[in-house]
Amino acid sequence: VRRQRQLCIRDRIYIDQDDLNSAEEVFLTAIAAQPTNAELYQAAIDFYMDTEQPEKIAALLQGCEDEGVLSAVSDYITSEPEFSLEEGIYSEVQEVALSAENGETIYYTTDGSEPSAESGTQYAEPILLQTEGTTEIRAIAVNSQGIPSVAVSRTYTIEFPIVDAPAVTPSTGQYSSGEQITITVPE
Repeated sequence: VRRQRQLCIRDRIYIDQDDLNSAEEVFLTAIAAQPTNAELYQAAIDFYMDTEQPEKIAALLQGCEDEGVLSAVSDYITSEPEFSLEEGIYSEVQEVALSAENGETIYYTTDGSEPSAESGTQYAEPILLQTEGTTEIRAIAVNSQGIPSVAVSRTYTIEFPIVDAPAVTPSTGQYSSGEQITITVPE
């Protein structure tokens, strides 16, 4: 307990001096020395929340293997989004659905950049891949406390087999209701 108080005092000094990197290092060093100490993890999480760096919480908890710690901080764990389509090379238009384990909000990008609530697109419907080329979809889930997951990505390549072949949307599959079919014919 005395050691933890000393860490908190040293951390507060770094924060007051606006040296967030040194303050963060205090926590990471302490956690490396005591990887089963849930109170240290909670203090680090509080630090990230107080300094408006919630995106660092997922990386901190991703390295934790102690079930007791993970149980103690479970409110701060956000699961990564899941993709409906395996990455790979496809010869026709594809749709990629994203889902989150606990109904968290999903944000994504299609240009390979890091997604966030500010810079990503909020997921509302499957992402349509209808042009030839490679697309990297990166996604995060954000829980109700505003804590994002670690970003996950999948890369998809669309290569139409015949030059000037029309693109048909939606892709082949079974549908339970009527769907509008769009055929895009090259010039």
